[in-house]
Amino acid sequence: MIVGYHTAGLLLHDPIIAVGELASIGYRSVAIRPHGASLNPGSPDFGRQLLRLGDAIGKAGVRCVLDLDSPFLPNPQAARGPSLVSTNPEVAEAAVDWIATWISAANDLSAELITFSSGSWSESGLEADESMLERLSSQIRRLAEDASRRSVRLALHPRSGDAVATVAKFERLGQWLEGDANVLLAADIGEMLASGELPLADRLARNLDELACVYLCDRRAGVEGDQQIGQGDVALARIVQSLRTHQYAGHVIVRVEGHSELGFAPARKAIEVLAGGP
Repeated sequence: MIVGYHTAGLLLHDPIIAVGELASIGYRSVAIRPHGASLNPGSPDFGRQLLRLGDAIGKAGVRCVLDLDSPFLPNPQAARGPSLVSTNPEVAEAAVDWIATWISAANDLSAELITFSSGSWSESGLEADESMLERLSSQIRRLAEDASRRSVRLALHPRSGDAVATVAKFERLGQWLEGDANVLLAADIGEMLASGELPLADRLARNLDELACVYLCDRRAGVEGDQQIGQGDVALARIVQSLRTHQYAGHVIVRVEGHSELGFAPARKAIEVLAGGP
């Protein structure tokens, strides 16, 4: 199991500095989410940003996961990016292009895994659902071929309100992908809780062969958003112990969004909790 930390919880820090600090705390991987001020493909400085951050990742000796669910990128007017399952060909192609941009950039960033979501979908009914899955699987195959050539792995991140909103829906998508091993699962504890996919540890264990990344967060009943690890209601120790028992070898990325003013304190606390400390 590769324990990492998501830099989305450190928005007040330069990512280059954050990578080194997280490595010194004990994290073995980092998750990077592009945003307007850093790793923005629309910036004339994009190439330099990639190389500088990739160099910092290499020097820190950590592994890198790219999280492409970036608010207001690529469109600064839209909180979510274009949907892979859109029935508008231009929108769907824009979604493919967004992911393909990062597949091309992954080596410069030393990123080994890219996680992405399917995008929104509002239609209902069996026929519409099957049509959506066919369209999504076709798009994913295109991206998987490109990723395979560049030795980059792809993992789908189920998100509430999306075409693939749950781990269960990812399992169903597998029927259309026909076991394409280059498209894996990035499970999100917060999203699984919201969807009632309980028990969490058992659901993860059932998908262990496809599981490449677990976004590990803590939540508290009646409170929106991530809590500091150990301050919510999630039985994180059971989840982590289950993954260790099953000899899970992928990424477990601690995510504590919305508390950037606390700096690295949540990262240090999370290491203690995951190690069984105070």
